Amino acid sequence: MVSSDLTNLLCPFQKRWLNDESPLAIGEKSRRIGWTWTHALKAVLDRIAGKGNYYHSSADQTASVEFIDYCSQWADMANQVAAVKEEKEVIDDSEISSLVMRFANGTKIVAGSSNPKFFRSKGGAVGLDEFAFHRDGRELYKAAHATALFWGHQLRIWSTHNGPSSYFNVMCRAAEAGELKASRHKVTIEDAVNDGIVERIRMRREKLDHVPPADLDARQAWLDELRSTCPDQDTWNEEYLCVPSAEASSLLSYALIGGCEVANLQVASSTADLTTTGRLYAGFDVGRKKDLSVLWVNERVGDVHWTRRIAEFANVNFTAQEDACVQLMNNRAVRRLCIDSTGLGMMLAERLSMRFGHRVEAVNFSAPVKAELAIPLLRLFQDRQLRIPARAEIREDLHKIRKTVTAAGNVRFDADRDEAGHADRFWALALACHAADSAKERLPAPVARKPIGW
Repeated sequence: MVSSDLTNLLCPFQKRWLNDESPLAIGEKSRRIGWTWTHALKAVLDRIAGKGNYYHSSADQTASVEFIDYCSQWADMANQVAAVKEEKEVIDDSEISSLVMRFANGTKIVAGSSNPKFFRSKGGAVGLDEFAFHRDGRELYKAAHATALFWGHQLRIWSTHNGPSSYFNVMCRAAEAGELKASRHKVTIEDAVNDGIVERIRMRREKLDHVPPADLDARQAWLDELRSTCPDQDTWNEEYLCVPSAEASSLLSYALIGGCEVANLQVASSTADLTTTGRLYAGFDVGRKKDLSVLWVNERVGDVHWTRRIAEFANVNFTAQEDACVQLMNNRAVRRLCIDSTGLGMMLAERLSMRFGHRVEAVNFSAPVKAELAIPLLRLFQDRQLRIPARAEIREDLHKIRKTVTAAGNVRFDADRDEAGHADRFWALALACHAADSAKERLPAPVARKPIGW
């Protein structure tokens, strides 16, 4: 089989990587889309063409074995005889094994250590697989740079992301900004699906001798199934959408949030259903433009804040939102409502304050005030003094908030806006907890109503 026949098996994004002749190329990729498999073909074709040796580094030894297996498969398909054997060398007083595939023309493919010293005193093309997961990416890149580029060979780096602080992400952003001269490839799972990977999966599973025609419904069903089994949005973003996980920079980790979630927590479906004899505290985050407005009601039971109602308003006029707040405040069990008075919420907060007096507190969302709301909420999660419903949309909203420090040294708490809003549930919950903590009276501890399954 000639090389053109081999490449007919590839998706367009794989062909672009294969045919890229740039000295340095960087690939941001989704998991399991055949990137390493494609690069194995490139390694084989370039060796057949006599383009010198190739040195490959994977994040672990099993991945190196898999890469050599891919190379062997491609060599067989190209009718090339290539012998594979294990070779050893000493690095830092330790004996390190490498897998070496030798071709009849004298060129070789070496899959070896992730130790940067592996590349010292070597020359040839270099591939760094799953670069974000190597222990010392910067040192590895430094060592591989001269090995490949000094004498005009190619350096290829590709990986799924592993957090925003990885050296791989640093390189991707530098290339994106034009600070690093490199050819950039970025392929999400959605890109791969659009390029036909679902049909190629079907071809392999059903052992077809051709790529089946595109089926848009089957593509979407496959993608939906994959997403539905992914544990959370953060994982989906990093593993499949080429977005570094923000878990490390999130104010509330998934572990903290999960520690306060309650399955089957009884939450009132309407204000009329709030029949508790305990004391209630509410927070209202007023949505802007496409954001949700969220009204969150807690009952303080001892030192624990139990969620009793969450009302969400999407594309609802302010009159209806005001009516919902009035109905809530007419319930004398509600001791205090803290309402976001920033921008569009100013008039609503003023009207409710005039009507209900000290029971309503207007809160202007300046940066210092956001900190006064966010930090106490973090402590409540850390101390497990919250009980919230175990719902995905709540979990993702709470996880969105990031703590960042500006160039001037100021701390900010904010979230990116997406189709689900702007962390509106986070701020509504923070306001509700603030309402309880800012209440003047000393509270008794009523008996908790335990939810189903608690």
